[in-house]
Amino acid sequence: MRTLGIILVFIGLLVLLREFDPAFLGWLQPYAPYIKEAFGGVTLIAIGLYFLTRRTARKLVLIAYLIYLLLYLVV
Repeated sequence: MRTLGIILVFIGLLVLLREFDPAFLGWLQPYAPYIKEAFGGVTLIAIGLYFLTRRTARKLVLIAYLIYLLLYLVV
């Protein structure tokens, strides 16, 4: 739970940084439509992989999904 809290604080800081300095993430703008449109598919794949894998692999799936979620929220 502690790791999840740290990740959520990091995501919140990036979202705030985007609000105060939009040019900070300007290099991601060309990819924004692709990241936004793929949300449903990526979420379903992540949930399926989470249920199909064991303990260590679940953490990797969760980390990968949180990185995608970070991109989705920030872009």
